[in-house]
Amino acid sequence: MKSEWLHKSANEKCILFMNGWGCDANPFQSINSKEYDVLMCFDYRDLLIPKQVERLFENYQEVHLVAWSLGVYVANMLYLQWKDLFASKIAINGTLQAIDNLKGIPPAIFQGTINGLNSRTIEKFWLRMCGGKIGFDRFKMQIPQRNIEDQKEELIVLQELVQNHFIDWNVYDSVLLGQNDLIFPFENLENAWREQKNIIKMENTPHFCFYSWNSWDDLMEECKSAASKY
Repeated sequence: MKSEWLHKSANEKCILFMNGWGCDANPFQSINSKEYDVLMCFDYRDLLIPKQVERLFENYQEVHLVAWSLGVYVANMLYLQWKDLFASKIAINGTLQAIDNLKGIPPAIFQGTINGLNSRTIEKFWLRMCGGKIGFDRFKMQIPQRNIEDQKEELIVLQELVQNHFIDWNVYDSVLLGQNDLIFPFENLENAWREQKNIIKMENTPHFCFYSWNSWDDLMEECKSAASKY
């Protein structure tokens, strides 16, 4: 697993962001943060937790876990023992049953993505991920700097991980679901989180939903506001 600081300015609060498949820090460079330092993890071809992550609780008064897409599954796998140390744990457009006909990405679609992955089909994936041309045109300006071979390796590793591990725990206290998600079917997202208390359903929001906020601060404020209702 790789890690990279998106923002680091001696704040007392930090966001540990678990990215989705195939990505890196590049698409998030334009999203600012004043109140939080942001450490991003990505590339799950191995699941060794970086030293930077292990030191977060020593260096910050508050550490918040934010996980997106397949990063939701990975973070739930890795951080159960740290569950009570995080100030909040937020899942965005992902599930604990990441490959599943009813509560995740249907297995046939997941396998089809692996089988057909190339430089042309991944552009189609990004287009769907961004919800159409408008979002994709912005995303293209900050496209992930990954090669197709390691993206395919990562997808295969994630498939094996999900298929070989039974998950019966949930570290998250808040969930954000985009109603226009074309990667995880929205009905499956709803099925997966049916018993979750703090759910924010975002209208007209695609799988890659981060252009919905001007900053990480705004994202965290929306989650805090929703959590206060429960």
